[in-house]
Order: sequence, then structure tokens, then C-alpha cells
Amino acid sequence: MKSILLTSIFIFSFMLTNCNPNYKEGSKKIMLNDNWSLISSEELQENGEAISTINYVEDNWIKTSVPKTVLAALVDAGKYEDIYFGKNLEAVDTKQFTVPWWYRKEFEITQKDIDDNYEIVFEGINYKANVWLNGNLVASDKDIEGAFGIFSFNISNKVIPGKNVLAVEIIPPKSGDLTIGFVDWNPSPPDQNMGLWRGVILQKTKTVSLKNVFVKSKVNLETLDEAYLIINGELKNLSSNAVTAKVIGEIDQKSFSKEISLSPNEEKQIELSSKEIHELVFKNPKLWWPNNLGEQNLYNLNLQVIVNEVVSDKEEVTFGIREVEDYKNENGHRGFKVNGKKVMIKSAGWVDDMLLNDSDEKVISQMEYAKHLNLNSIRLEGFWGKNKTLYQAADELGLLLMIGWSCQWEWTGYCGREETDFMCIDTPYDMQLQTEAYMDQVKWLRNHPSVLVWVFGSDKLPLPELERMLNDSINIYDPTRPILATCKGVDKYGYGNMSDVSGDPGVKMLGPYAYVTPNYWYEDTTNGGAYGFNTETGPGPQVPPIESIKRMIPEKDLWPINEMWEYHCGRNEFNTLDRFLSIFNVRYGEAKTLEDFAKKTQVSNYEAIRPMFEAFGVNKHNTTGVVQWMYNSAWPEMFWQLFDHYLMPNGAFYGAKKACQPLNLVYNYKDKNIYLVNDYNENYNGLKANIKVINVNSKILFEKEVLFDALENSSMQVFDMPELENLTKTYFINLELSDSKGNYISDNFYWLSTKEDVLDFENVEWYYTPNKSLGDLTALNSLEVAEVKYKYEITRENGEYVVKVNIDNASDKLAFFIEANIQDKATQQSVLPIFWSDNYVSILPNESKEITGRFSKLSAMENAELVINGINTVNELIQK
Repeated sequence: MKSILLTSIFIFSFMLTNCNPNYKEGSKKIMLNDNWSLISSEELQENGEAISTINYVEDNWIKTSVPKTVLAALVDAGKYEDIYFGKNLEAVDTKQFTVPWWYRKEFEITQKDIDDNYEIVFEGINYKANVWLNGNLVASDKDIEGAFGIFSFNISNKVIPGKNVLAVEIIPPKSGDLTIGFVDWNPSPPDQNMGLWRGVILQKTKTVSLKNVFVKSKVNLETLDEAYLIINGELKNLSSNAVTAKVIGEIDQKSFSKEISLSPNEEKQIELSSKEIHELVFKNPKLWWPNNLGEQNLYNLNLQVIVNEVVSDKEEVTFGIREVEDYKNENGHRGFKVNGKKVMIKSAGWVDDMLLNDSDEKVISQMEYAKHLNLNSIRLEGFWGKNKTLYQAADELGLLLMIGWSCQWEWTGYCGREETDFMCIDTPYDMQLQTEAYMDQVKWLRNHPSVLVWVFGSDKLPLPELERMLNDSINIYDPTRPILATCKGVDKYGYGNMSDVSGDPGVKMLGPYAYVTPNYWYEDTTNGGAYGFNTETGPGPQVPPIESIKRMIPEKDLWPINEMWEYHCGRNEFNTLDRFLSIFNVRYGEAKTLEDFAKKTQVSNYEAIRPMFEAFGVNKHNTTGVVQWMYNSAWPEMFWQLFDHYLMPNGAFYGAKKACQPLNLVYNYKDKNIYLVNDYNENYNGLKANIKVINVNSKILFEKEVLFDALENSSMQVFDMPELENLTKTYFINLELSDSKGNYISDNFYWLSTKEDVLDFENVEWYYTPNKSLGDLTALNSLEVAEVKYKYEITRENGEYVVKVNIDNASDKLAFFIEANIQDKATQQSVLPIFWSDNYVSILPNESKEITGRFSKLSAMENAELVINGINTVNELIQK
């Protein structure tokens, strides 16, 4: 993935340099990201006029870069160490962030360029700011307010030849301000993420500027063999003379142009359409598809504005040709289509690092994980991303993005405003401010083919007046995508969010958020179970492996589970593992040691997440989508994550990966039969399912082969399981799928109990459903030992390491839940991120399994060591 992004950047740069060599270059975009300085206003006597002059001497300023929040800069500078460990976060004094902080930057403009036009662009400021340049006030806090606004100012009359000085006074958010937040997911950052949290750009142009280029595509959905493009943009004549500008474009080696006249100081919306420019009609276009449904084809547009044979301005856009739309099924559940095909949304909730300080490399790795998991979507509750890395990765990986405001803005405890039935954007001033900010985000992101839908509220609706304002604005700036007014719709009892403007949203947000037993997803038909589109849900705690626990919890607090663990849980109802443990201890048996607990919770994590995704697959097309809450974590914790802050996958990661296989055999926990889920847009004939039932003593009690055909994008029952006698209380089902030639496609392995989990639907809480009785899987603690022999080799392929592992169960006993892990012998830590084809695998007696892993981080290949661990295995390395 990293090499793909770098290749894209290289190709794009080459294209820009060579597209129109006959014109003189006159525009330039300069990223002002490096060599900034930072200081608290409490340490200064001078004002912005003095600070923004070349003669000002920095004393005790902290060197930093942007994007960077204030606390992130302090951490990077070594002012605080390991603030995510234990309770170190509490040592950060929050009072220091109640006053303004100054960012200062020097940059150069040459004498030959001084007569050009210059604009300074702030892509993200939290929360207000006063901006000074060379002793002059550019903008005040009356002009700059709000975390999601993008602010641009013409500074042509304030720049000077030689060294220029920019000073930005950041005013922090206060209670009642609508800012960035993390709700109940983790602690609040002590600085409330104040600072320049996105980039700063210096844009140089000549006479005419070009902004907000947008490529819209319309696909022939009947044949998919033709597409029609429309290019929109904004031109502005920055001179007092009338000019004629020539707009020249190039896509896929197709060139086109159009002349446009501009009056003095005129701003004009332009449109280049396939109706008038035949080069914008694409025959047999390379369409963009979501993950597992096709290729993620991308096109590049280079658009230049030529005035007097000089490139006055230009924009470069990467886009995809595809068409998205929504629909409602016969039961009123909203779903989505891409290129005319229904897509079962398999998604999870994203969050940035708590200090908004993730590296681009880490963001890319996390997005790669999503593709690896067979997800096709990510939900952003908030406009996350300190730059466009997340969105570019989504484009290249086929991950559909649901983007909108956070419920941070809906509850008094988080935004400091009085709660109503609607979002807390409730004054004419705020409605205008936030509508403009939302449109800034729309214009910033609308060329990304991965963006599926614009979402307004999370748990609540915007006020009708605000919803109309937003709708009207989006219909201007991006009429190509669906709008979702809220992620919480109307339940089966008629309660919830029914919009006066747009009606029933057709989606649901009915939990659960805490642990539920696996049968819940099949049996529940009124809350979070497998019907409709569940926009956020999941089985709650997802405790990481022991290595990560030791990285976040001090040694003295590692065992037993205590208040320190709770500090690294969620907040409010989710600040404890007690509820989970009360069930875990019955179903799996109480752990006596940290090692035992960490190992068995991965089994539970896997078992809990898998049926959620599988049930939504089995019940398609009454189901249209599901969003696991959450995908990743803003800091090291025990809740709501498929992998942790260190990028360590947990059992839920591999349970989700297994459940989301595009061709998947599934055990239905409700009717106890076997199903096939086909997510592909093609039929499969001659498929074969091999079904085995094994008792706790590793004896095969039942075996059956079933032949069948599968229609595209479908679910079907393939076998009616008989009732078996003499089952042990804990038993297993092994499913293997092969094609008509006997080639392996996928497998699935279940551990089950004859003592059923019985749900207590009479006592449902908003965040979980309790049980009347619980299953018994405690026999897993006393499985007979299986002797495992393994070998592996590590090779270098395409810039990364590939490990191939063969695991042989050389005994007549089941080898249960085997984890493969690559460690760096020099540090004794896992090599992360890592992409295993499968993990936490179970191997039947006298059988073997081959898995592969990919990784890139390692100081030297000879430091790599494979570690194998199973629940009931003794492991012998026979060859490396």
C-alpha cells in the first residue's frame, strides 16, 4: 500500500511537470508545514504585531511542525513522556491550555515573485485564531472560528520580498464551543486538541486563480460501458482589467480546453461538460469499486488556467469514475448501491489518535487492515484526518466512507450546551457557521470516490431549519451523493428520529455496545440484531493480547483486574469490565492468571464478533449494513477495537476477517443450520461444502459433503443440520468450502455448547441485552494436549517480508486456537503491523494448515522469530 501511494505521487508529479511544457509556470502551492515555533501566551509580553516581525527574537519557544496540536507538540518536544501509560495522562496540567498559544513561522518570497498574488490557507484551526503577517493583522477571531472551517485570506498586499513572518494566536475551545471530541470512547485530551490541527498552505497565483475543482461522473448503469464527466470549478480575476483565460485539462492522455472571459475582479463558476466536450465521454471506463467487488481504478485530472501564455493557476485532482446511490428495501431499510449494484456495507467506526498525532504511515497501515479484514467501509463520526492520507488510502483500498458530525455535539456532558431532541447547533449564528464549515469539508473531500454519504447528526437530527440549510448547500456543492440526516432512525415501536424534512432515515442505532452472547445477532428482531442498517453496534470489550496489556498497565497493576484497567476502558457505562467478566467467567471459566485471561479473552473476542457480521450477511437483503463500534482506538484501551493503539490485532480482528470472507460458510446460531453468503457480483456453480462435527474428545461425530450453486450477492441455506446424539457439552463444527474443481476457497471453525445461551429480552438495556442463562464452554480449559510441529521461511518480496508457515497437527487431538506471531528478537516485541492470511486457527487431528503473513518493519531479517501458541498445544519447530 505504501508503495502504491508513493507511485501515485510520482506519476502525478511527472504529469504536472510535463503536461503543458510550452507554458511558463506561474503558480505554486507551498506547504508551510515545517520549522514552526510554539509558546504559551503566558510566557510572552509582546503582541502579534511584534511577534510577527523579523526582528523578534524567539526565546524559550518550542520547535514543532504542523499539523500539530499544542499537547502533541509538547509531547514531541519531550515535555511529557509516555502519557498513554498507566495514569500518566493525569500529570498533564490542563490549566495551561485555558489560555492562547502562539504558533510562529518564517518563510521566504523572492523579489521576482513579489508581484504575484498570494493566499494563505488554514485547513484546520481549533478553535479560534488571530493571524498576523509582517506586523499586520490578517484575520481576527471574528473571522476564524470552528474546528472544521477552512479559512483562506489574500495576503498579496502584506507579503514582502525576502523573509516573511507568520504568527497565529490560537484561542482554545471553551465549554459550549462545538469542537473536536471523543465522547465516551476514551479520556478527553487535556488541551482539547487546540492548535493548528491541519495544514497551512501558501498559494501563489498570477492574474486568475482556480479553486474548488470537482469532477462529477455519471455511469450508464444498464451496461457500465459508458460514463459522462462534468468538471466544475471557480475562477477569480484578481486584477482590475478584463481578461480571457484559457482552461486546459487533461485526463488519461485526453486533452481539452475552453476559453472563459472575466470582467475586472470577477468571480465565475465554470463548467466543462461531456455535452460540449467529447473528450469527457468515456467509453468502457475503468470503474471504481468497493473492496472485493472490483478494482479501485483512479484517474488524474490536470487543470490549468492560462493567461498570456503563463500558467496563472492550476489544480490537480485524483478521482474515480463511479456512481453511488441509496435505496430503501421493502421493509423501509436504507441501503446503498455502487455502479447500480447493491452493496452490503461491512464497516467499523474510525477514530484518530487522541492527540491527532498519527503518522501518515500509521494511518495507511490502519486502512490497509480494513481491506485485509474484508471490510468495504469505514464510518467517520467526525471529520477525522489531519490531512488527506486517510481519504487517499480509502480511495486506493476500496473503503466506502460515511462522514459526518459526531454526537459530541448532542450531549451536555461533551459540548456544554443544553440538551434537546436535536443537535446542539441551535442559534442562527451557529447554523450559518456550521453549515459553512460542513461545506468546506464537502468541497475538500468530494473528489474522493470513497466518500459514500454525507451524514449530519449521529444520535440526533439537526433542527429542521439547519437540515434544510445543509440540504440546499449540498445540492449546490455535491449533488452526486446521498444524504443521511442522522445515523439513528425510527425503531419498530415508532420511537426515534423522524425528520420533518426528510422523513424516516431508514437506519438504526439501537445497540448493543456491551457484550452479548453470539446468538443475539440472529435472535434479536427489535433492537441491534441482524435486520436493516445498524450504524454502530458491537459486543463491547475487546481486550488486547498480553503484550499490549503490559505496554499500557504498570506492572504492579497487571493482575488482578483493577481500577487501572478501568482507566483504560471507555467512559460512563463502559468504564468497567465487570459486566463482561460476569458472563465470561461462566461461559469460559474464571482466569487465575493474567496470561490465562489474556489468552482466553482472544477466544471470546473472536467468538463474539464473528456472528455479528455473519448474521447480517445471512439475512441479506433484509439487512443492508452494519458498523462495528469501533474499528480502532485513540489510545491504549480494552474496549471497542479490532486492533489496539499499537496496531496489535486481537481475537476480534481475525473473527471479523473470517466473518467477512466474500464467499463464506456460516453456522446460524438461531436455527443451527449451515448457510453460504456470497458477497461477489457473480454466480458460482458447483460449490462444495464439507461439514464436520467433532466432540470435545476430538472424535468426528458427523460428516457431510453438500454440492450447490450460489447466486451473486446472495445468502442461502445449504444444509439442514440434523440433531445429533451423544454430543459433549462443548463441541465443534468445522466448515470447508471448495470450488467445482476441489480447490480450497475458505473455512470456518466454531466452538459450541449444548447448554444454550438464553437471552432475556424482557430486561433489555439501551446498550446490551442480558441473559437468563449462559452456555458452558469451560471444557476448552481441559482439552487434551495436541502435538504441533511447524516450520516457516521468511523471504523478501516487493519491498516487504513474507513469512510462510506450515503448522502440522501431528496428533489425534484437535489443536485449538493457534496464534502465529512474528517477534523481533532484539526487542521481544511483535512486528507490527502484520497481515496474516489467517490466525487463531484450529487444526483437526492429523491435518495441517498453511498461513502466510506480510510485514515491512524489521531492523534486520535475521531478527525475525516466529512464535506459535495454542490453547492446548505443545509446539515444536522442525525447520526454519
